[in-house]
Amino acid sequence: MGDDEFKELYARLSTLVFSYAARVLSPEQAKDVVSETFMAVWRKRDDCPEDPADWTRWIIGIGKFQVLQELQRVKRKHHDNRFVDERGLDQLKLASPDSAESVVDSAQARWVWHQLKPKERELVNLVFVRGLSDADVAGLLDVTVTAVTTRASRVRQRIAALLEASDDTTADASPTRGGS
Repeated sequence: MGDDEFKELYARLSTLVFSYAARVLSPEQAKDVVSETFMAVWRKRDDCPEDPADWTRWIIGIGKFQVLQELQRVKRKHHDNRFVDERGLDQLKLASPDSAESVVDSAQARWVWHQLKPKERELVNLVFVRGLSDADVAGLLDVTVTAVTTRASRVRQRIAALLEASDDTTADASPTRGGS
């Protein structure tokens, strides 16, 4: 990939990478993702696909990875207790009056999350957590809208089954927790 090809790709794809990133990040963070994406493309230009027709998919993949890295960075910063102030603690107390219930719910959610396949996790993140439209998700995953709705329906059913299995396990274990 030469300088002119890189400039042309940047001109053609930077808006697309920005649009994808701006769906889940602030505009400032999305701009950073575009910069990081194309810096990575430039660094890896010797590893780019042979066929220029595959360059778009390759760059979009790098952009997706940069978005995930930014989300993880924000999450780490958000969960770092140095950034919690008094008001935040009060809101946390109001949001979950029963700490034991919150711990059980979050442990159950983590268990369910880890039972999902990576593609199911990505779908849950895009459809249910991020709230993207079926058409947007279809474009990101390079599938049809029908495929997205079908997969989302199957993931809902799988999560319901996992939650039911988790509830059954908890119900079976509860008599022994009380010490009787």
